[in-house]
Order: sequence, then C-alpha cells, then structure tokens
Amino acid sequence: MIKPDRWIRTWGAQGGVEPFEPSQVNAASYDVRVSEHWICPTRDPEEFYAPEVKLFPGEVVLASTLEHVRIPRGVACDLKLKSTLGRLWINHSLAGWCDPGFEGNITLELQNLGPQPFVLEAGRRIAQLIFIAMESEPEIAYGEPGSSSHYQGQRGTTIARTGD
Repeated sequence: MIKPDRWIRTWGAQGGVEPFEPSQVNAASYDVRVSEHWICPTRDPEEFYAPEVKLFPGEVVLASTLEHVRIPRGVACDLKLKSTLGRLWINHSLAGWCDPGFEGNITLELQNLGPQPFVLEAGRRIAQLIFIAMESEPEIAYGEPGSSSHYQGQRGTTIARTGD
C-alpha cells in the first residue's frame, strides 16, 4: 500500500528526510531536489560542484538528491522522475529503488534524450519518492549485518561500488 501525505509529513517531521520541506509533500509522494554535486564521464574534471550543468543531447551525468533520507524498516521507496522533466526528454535511468533501512543521499543517473542541450539547476525539484508499506518488516534490512548494502550512508553523488 502506498503511504499518503499524512504519513509523509510525520516521517519528514521526525527526521526521515533532511532538510524537510512541508511544501514538497504531495498526496502520495515527496519531492526531492538535485544537489550541486555532478559526475560526468565526458567532462574534465569528471567530478565537480556547480550551480548548474548543461547536458548535451545523449550526455549522461550522475547527480544526487539534496535531501538525505532515512527509509524505515517497514517501508520501501521508489524514486520517479518529475513528469515535466520527462516531457523535456530528461531521463532517470536504471536505479530508483531504496530498500527498507536505506539511509543517505540518493544518487541519480540522468540523461538528455532530447535534441537540444538542457540546463539542470541545483535545487530544482527533480524526482518524487513514493513510499510503499511492506507486508511485514524484512529479516535483514538494508545496511544491517548480513545485507549486501554497498551504499548505506552515502553522502553526495556516489560512483558505482563494485567490490562484491
């Protein structure tokens, strides 16, 4: 079952997201903003901090949410790109799932699928988090001993951690 706005407000006010902005609460989601930390494999340097990045057609960039989230043990979270950005040919590729227990900034994989350059500004609402109640809590949540958690506690934009 998807969690409603009342639950999201309580979660946020109790430290589930920092910073918490009540104006970012929707009926069934919480808006998150993009930070100023970028990693782009076609740039030199690849990693940089800037108030904006111009994405050229076909170009990809890793970014992260400005918000640091704490996903409760009994909830999973799905990240979906804001529909306006999709209609401007910006795509969030691949990973958009947070398991119960995840804590950290969420890394975003963004690509310009359109025919024109697109400027992404830090602080822009980029995606929304949808919270899904688990039938029961997992035996082992993300970040707990015995889990295969690579990104627990990540801060800022984080490249792939492939050491298994």
